[in-house]
Amino acid sequence: MGGKAHFERLAALLEIERLAEKQENLRELRRYPIATREALGKTVTGLSVTDAEVGLAGLTLLTVARAEQPGEDLAPFHAMSAGDNVQVTFPPGTEPATAEGTMYKVDDHGAVVALNGPGPMKLTRGSCQIDLLGSDATYRRMKKALTAVSEAKKNRTAELREIFLGEAKPGRKPKVKKDLSFFNDGLNEWQKEAAAVALAASDVALVHGPPGTGKTTVLVEVIRQSAARGQRVLATAPSNIAVDNMLEKLHESGLRVVRLGHPARTLEFLRHNNLAALVEADPGYEEVRELDAWRERLVKQKSRFGRGHRQLGYGERQEREREISKMWRQARDIEFEISRRILNSAQVVLATHGGLSRKLVKGDFDLVALDEASQATEPLSWIPLTMAKKAVFAGDSLQLPPTIYSKEAAEGGLAVTLFDRLKELLPEHLQTLLRVQYRMHEAIMSFSSNQFYEGKLIADESVRAHVAADLPGVSPDDLTTAPLTFIDTAGAGFEESWNQLLESRENQGEAALAVKLLDRLLGAGLSPKQVAILTPYVAQAKLLKSMARVPGLEIGSVDGFQGREKEVTIVSLVRSNPEAEVGFLGDTRRMNVALTRARRCLIVIGDSATLGQNSFYSKFIDYAGTLEAHRSSYEFATGG
Repeated sequence: MGGKAHFERLAALLEIERLAEKQENLRELRRYPIATREALGKTVTGLSVTDAEVGLAGLTLLTVARAEQPGEDLAPFHAMSAGDNVQVTFPPGTEPATAEGTMYKVDDHGAVVALNGPGPMKLTRGSCQIDLLGSDATYRRMKKALTAVSEAKKNRTAELREIFLGEAKPGRKPKVKKDLSFFNDGLNEWQKEAAAVALAASDVALVHGPPGTGKTTVLVEVIRQSAARGQRVLATAPSNIAVDNMLEKLHESGLRVVRLGHPARTLEFLRHNNLAALVEADPGYEEVRELDAWRERLVKQKSRFGRGHRQLGYGERQEREREISKMWRQARDIEFEISRRILNSAQVVLATHGGLSRKLVKGDFDLVALDEASQATEPLSWIPLTMAKKAVFAGDSLQLPPTIYSKEAAEGGLAVTLFDRLKELLPEHLQTLLRVQYRMHEAIMSFSSNQFYEGKLIADESVRAHVAADLPGVSPDDLTTAPLTFIDTAGAGFEESWNQLLESRENQGEAALAVKLLDRLLGAGLSPKQVAILTPYVAQAKLLKSMARVPGLEIGSVDGFQGREKEVTIVSLVRSNPEAEVGFLGDTRRMNVALTRARRCLIVIGDSATLGQNSFYSKFIDYAGTLEAHRSSYEFATGG
């Protein structure tokens, strides 16, 4: 397929996907009654505003809370987190009636919302509501990027396009490797090789990073080496947590590092690197403070007229409104200029792919480093690539792919990432497989290594034999001394069921067993923060959350845990049916993620009668048998 046709097809698929995501949001927010939306975690009602203050970059920070309801299964904000886009609906009679914003901080029964614009000066009596929202902004940026790439002529974007379509050959500079002195002296030989290959590449290189092998560490080394050569670097990833992982490894490097994006989407201890915080710390920001303070005084004066004060005439009111608007715009213009100056002086700029705006980020970067590249659709990856002279991708196409709402778009080619295509297009000397992993006990690692990576992974000596019982305060027993345990529910009657409301599967018996195992682990001395319960199914995650309300314990979907790790994980596979159907468990990339999140102890709960009919799961059950780790749920029936 020719270049223009390729990008036109991607643009068409992107529009199908945009509509599908919008329909999904509408389905959840409009189809269900409020009580159902609250159960799903998409809506929180009955909120009181307890505080409103001006925060970073003049944002209005609205603190809301709801009293704990008797008999409430879940905390009201259980499905919301910092960084989510939301709409706040104020009590009737408030002006404006609604405001969009971003979740800034989230606790069980309270939250702080950073509003996108000024909030209401005065709230009428009554309660507020918060709804999760989607956003078209990223889709607009993807569409612009595809157009820019498709129409590029005689520039660097056009050259990269030809290489990425297989119509031109990428180059490299071999001599770079000879005089390379690494900043991180803890890199292993494969990480050093990957960094050297990336630095020697003239156009593009790939770093293949199986679970726990430190691909972000390699990317950070490449970034530091490039910055030391006087190059300007853009570091991006599809998710905020992945961007923060890079930022955390860079923020003590001594480089001038700036993190784009809403402060609420940056981890709290890293917010001093956020552009909004840097702008606020700039000496020129004092003028912004003065303008905002004066504007607020004018707004308050305007709201007082008519209550024992002289009533403003129509012309005076209009003039006051114009003055207030002018001050708001003047303050924001000064902020924008400060932002541009800070970004132009930065050695490294970090952002999510979708958070990049050409309006703010001007000029080309010598290098763009794309982390978690196998989780970004091709249109999303092109947003940062249109700003780059060279690209280094780090990812793993054998872990989870991007989330795509439209089956039609996925089957049409949107599910094929740029990382996937480059893996097939690029010569071997521009690709490196990392092999030493620093997360898992060797027994946890080996099944994934053999099934997905041709047995090439090596457990570092520091993790090769560690188990949960080695942790301080944890007593040894049959679970804490075993790196892997498969608990077989065959014959136990733990059949799956369909949750009509959530349109997802759950398994009450498995959930109860998972909670029982959790109690055993906590009783052995593990902290809730050291444990996670994971499941491929949303309904099962919700069921587990209602049964195990333990502060600090994480319960969630496998998809939401990619890139994360815990000392101990319990994985509930859910599927148990006479037809031996495994559904989307058949996508083994999901299981590659599920089985590689645990550092010291992995406990998998599943029905061998159902799972064993699938060759992948049959091999896993056999593998557990070779380790004498295949146990029956009957052994745990009384907690023994």
